[in-house]
Amino acid sequence: MRKIIAALAFAAGITVPTVTAVATEPVAVHASSINDMAKQNSYGGITYLNQMLQQKGIPFNDFQAQNKINYRNGKPEGVVIHETATPGASAYNEAIYFNREWMNIYSYVHAFVDKTGVIQMTSTDYGVWGAGPQANNRFFQVELCEENNLSDFAKSVNNDAIYVAQVMRKYNLVPDNAVHDGKGTVWSHRAVSQFLGGTDHGDPDGYFAKWGYSMDDFFDLIKYYYDNGSAGSVTPAPTPVAPQPTKPKPTAPTAPALPKPVGTKLLMHNALIYDQNGAKTKQATKKAGIKLTIYGTKYINGRKYLQVGTNQYVVATNVEGSLRLLKHNAYIYDEDGIRIGTDKLLRGNYVRTYGGRVKIHGRKYYIIDNGQFAKVGNFK
Repeated sequence: MRKIIAALAFAAGITVPTVTAVATEPVAVHASSINDMAKQNSYGGITYLNQMLQQKGIPFNDFQAQNKINYRNGKPEGVVIHETATPGASAYNEAIYFNREWMNIYSYVHAFVDKTGVIQMTSTDYGVWGAGPQANNRFFQVELCEENNLSDFAKSVNNDAIYVAQVMRKYNLVPDNAVHDGKGTVWSHRAVSQFLGGTDHGDPDGYFAKWGYSMDDFFDLIKYYYDNGSAGSVTPAPTPVAPQPTKPKPTAPTAPALPKPVGTKLLMHNALIYDQNGAKTKQATKKAGIKLTIYGTKYINGRKYLQVGTNQYVVATNVEGSLRLLKHNAYIYDEDGIRIGTDKLLRGNYVRTYGGRVKIHGRKYYIIDNGQFAKVGNFK
């Protein structure tokens, strides 16, 4: 779904999780044994994103308020199973990141699952952006977080299987394995790529194989809980009470040639305005923190730009950022160069930075979020 950001993982209020991925050798355990291990664990339950964010005072960026994707048959026809490809990132980390960034990365799923339980991002009554245009209006979609040891892996697939079985019961979907013939209700992202197209990902097969596990084994676990009946039913998420963002009105075109807007994005770094040939214009620099109406993308001499007006372009990294690897642990600073708390970004993780370097009292920083900075020297 968004494996181009595979190395990212994020914690609340900062750009990466305050946990470090631990490289762990897979343990050779028969898959049936893993399912037996999984069944020994209790279900972690569901946390609804809007409630979780409200408790933490974080704005809820409601995906469905701006993107109502109606299923082609009025309800989901099955499920697509994903895995995050972000070792060390929990369901909480992923939920915080996606709540903040879905408008920029154009990706979203219904739920994230890890060893502790499920965070449901949005209602399964409507589609999301997870597996390409052929699947998004057909299936509900769930992302499994990567765990670092076999015990936690078993807990995570147990939570995942129970949640999937619950939702399938809600919509009267009988488990039918689609991964071999493209016919059924339980799909992997790989199966979508193979049989439906519109995407090219192969998850969760590689991650499952690390533990000697497969989609067939996971299907068996889903069916066990579906048939067993212990999965129960999904309690509908309450109506969101967190503040709802208002959708900015598209900038009125100043010439017939201006295309239809494709969305809005937050400008993270001050940006010069360029023309269609990549030459700087005399127009005023756009200041970080404003929302830009985006009319499309354009590559000029190999560099990506976003169109923000008639013959007006900004460098894309000022808006979308780029990934940089931390070689040292790094504190977070505000716009005055004052350290924010004691949390650190941990070395070995990738952090999304925006635009070029900025100076604060003579020191060089990268912008890592709105009003948040990390010292340049901590990056490779």
